[in-house]
Amino acid sequence: MAVGVVANTNIPSISASRILSANRNSLEKAMERLSSGKRINSASDDAAGMAVAAKLRADLRSLNQAVRNANDAISLVNTYDGASAEIETILVRMRELAVQASSATYTDSDRSNAQKEVDALISEIDRIANNTKFNRTALANGSGGASTGTDTATTAGITFSFRVGAQSGTLDDVSITLADLNAGSLGSGTTATRVDDVVVTSATGASGSVLVIDDALDDLSSARANAGGFVNRLNHTISTQSNVVQRTAEALSGIEDADYAAESANLARGMVLAQAGTAMLAQANQAPQYILTLLRG
Repeated sequence: MAVGVVANTNIPSISASRILSANRNSLEKAMERLSSGKRINSASDDAAGMAVAAKLRADLRSLNQAVRNANDAISLVNTYDGASAEIETILVRMRELAVQASSATYTDSDRSNAQKEVDALISEIDRIANNTKFNRTALANGSGGASTGTDTATTAGITFSFRVGAQSGTLDDVSITLADLNAGSLGSGTTATRVDDVVVTSATGASGSVLVIDDALDDLSSARANAGGFVNRLNHTISTQSNVVQRTAEALSGIEDADYAAESANLARGMVLAQAGTAMLAQANQAPQYILTLLRG
């Protein structure tokens, strides 16, 4: 369709203005993405992508916290194991005294002196058990001490539950029961006698005490094996969750991070088109002046 020469409506100017506006929007979008580093800066950029990114971001933050929880759990259990190792050293010394007092070369007076050290060592076992704490929560006395609901005291010791995943419920919880390390809880085994009942004031009592201490050492070895196995489990948990953190971060980056190579190209293209569009708009605005030439003729 032929278009007449008109003065009231400058179609080329309107067209150039529309195209220039679109090009400037594209240029501004490229600048926004390059300055923020994000492909999605508002819901209008990608509504579906923003919804997915929000969930991934929440999972990523939670997963990172879960890894910190697992590391804290390792620290807690290692604190317990350190106390267990010291009590083991004490029990070994008590066994040495019991064996010493079992010999006929020692008098009852000598055994009484040995009992004084045994009593002091028993008191130290109880002190260690009652004062071994992590974040002010008792670990080794079978009674706990936290009021957060994360530990439960039982006759077997204290059960601690740790959240090592990002999901709700208990599927991402791991638990361990830390045995009571008080002298009144160690031993019994074949003798039905506890460490706090160890007596070396006679050769017979000292000989029987060796069996009691052996049972206590077995209890302690079991407690330490339980703690060590749990720490190894948590190390695997951390390794697994760290991999999930990495993959989640990769997915989040793919959705919302700006591709600088692509956006730099868009920026260069947008700047050229914006300059060209501005020049063409200026030319289009000059077009109606040609009508004056017709009028002069």
